[in-house]
Amino acid sequence: MPTERLTVSLAPDLRHWINDAIESGGYSSASDFVATLIRNHKRGEQLDHLLTEGLASGTGITPDEHYWANKKTALLKKASL
Repeated sequence: MPTERLTVSLAPDLRHWINDAIESGGYSSASDFVATLIRNHKRGEQLDHLLTEGLASGTGITPDEHYWANKKTALLKKASL
């Protein structure tokens, strides 16, 4: 994916926090850290949308063992197509 340069100003304590995350091995660079934050934010927005959609979809059900057994059967059948 092509990249584009973005300059961001941060308070020293935030930059220190990023540096600590990089040093702990979780990220390869500050760019990787920020990109991960943005992806996670985007996923959060998508999840919020799906939850709102689900709440608006009507009365819910409480799944029991029969529900999950039927769901598993349907998924296995779909996977074998």
